Amino acid sequence: MFNIKLHDNNYQGFNIADETVRKALDSINHKSLRELEEKGLIVFPSKETSSDLDNDKNFIISIQDLTTDNTVIKTGNIMGFFSIGDVQIEIRSRFDTDDKQFFLHYMLSKVCNVAPTIELTDANRDPFYEFCVYLFPTFLKKAVTQGLFRTYVTREYNDSNIRGVIDFPRHFRNNIPFNGKIAYRTREYSHDNFTMQLVRHTIEFISENNSLRKILSIGENMRNALQSIRGCTESYSKSARTFIINKNLKPITHPYYTEYEPLRRLCLMILTHKRISYGQTKEHQINGILFDGASLWEEYLWTLLKPYDFRHPQNRERSGGIRMFAKNNESDDLEQTFDNFDKNYRKIYPDFYKENCWILDAKYKHLQNGVGREDLYQIATYMHTMKINKGGFIYPSNSNTDSNSKPWGLAGYGGTIHVCGMKIPTETADFNAFSEEMKDQENQLLKLVINQLKA
Repeated sequence: MFNIKLHDNNYQGFNIADETVRKALDSINHKSLRELEEKGLIVFPSKETSSDLDNDKNFIISIQDLTTDNTVIKTGNIMGFFSIGDVQIEIRSRFDTDDKQFFLHYMLSKVCNVAPTIELTDANRDPFYEFCVYLFPTFLKKAVTQGLFRTYVTREYNDSNIRGVIDFPRHFRNNIPFNGKIAYRTREYSHDNFTMQLVRHTIEFISENNSLRKILSIGENMRNALQSIRGCTESYSKSARTFIINKNLKPITHPYYTEYEPLRRLCLMILTHKRISYGQTKEHQINGILFDGASLWEEYLWTLLKPYDFRHPQNRERSGGIRMFAKNNESDDLEQTFDNFDKNYRKIYPDFYKENCWILDAKYKHLQNGVGREDLYQIATYMHTMKINKGGFIYPSNSNTDSNSKPWGLAGYGGTIHVCGMKIPTETADFNAFSEEMKDQENQLLKLVINQLKA
């Protein structure tokens, strides 16, 4: 087993002499997220990163000089854990230090709304497995919103109410001499199928672990989902777990139950973890999970700002956008032209805003040395279009200095721009201490936001 450890948004050199490892890396070199997602990788947040998946220029890794011993691997905003045959690759957040995954773990627990229940100080812990379990409630609830998965299944009966094809071998075996019953098979449209059985086995597997079972009881929606799944899988048997896993190795291609395919993959990762770890050992078989750092940071900040009545347009889904151009009532033709122009090309999507008060932009990158020109132009455009005189950037910072800058005044129509760095702890001994320091940073950020709301 060959292990490669990387950080996101970084260049890192390796001396790779093993030809097998080179071939494995070459199989994902310059591959888009969409291509790798189709091969079995899970991307989270899945719905929020749909446009990123469709972007052929968005790679997990870009490799230079792969044929030499001085290989350079470039990474983007993508973090995660995945395997290619016997090669295991781990991409960590550059805001985490050493082997700790506290920052990624903390953001994920907030976005998925799960209380931290896994001890992270164990040197032998497996972050991949932890994150799979943490994602399960979110993936399950998304799938259940589409309804309980139904499909045709074959049932065997032996009674007097024949309503299918007679199974003569079984009938002769069980009902001779004749006892008034007929053995037969029939096709039924049922919830109690291999897919729902896989979900049920995953639920029972997690519930058997004292440190993980709390995840299954967080929120009424989760409890209702568990009750529904347990209620519809009457044929569940713990001894059939291996059989059910083998029956769920093919992807789900149903055009309506789209959320059940990522759930199926996640269930298989959880149930087969102890046997195959990151993935199967088949050559170039890709398996694992990826996290979009920018999307995860944005969704994490949303959990903080949502209680204060901020709005969160979805740029990737093109929903909640705001018109950049005003309608012109003087000419119907001109109005229609601007309608089409605005509808298709000219809507703005600030990350977060509160009308007549704040526009905030989430940036998953270092801004200690200043904000880029394009980012400044963008926030100034948002402020002008929406007639809001306070804008700001929120970014993670691992600097030892105070990252919260003073507001910068804009010329022209006026207004102020704040550059707000949330300091990420780098010297905490355990996850509990890290969480406490993060809560302090969150309170400082919210204090700034609330004070400006009152101003």
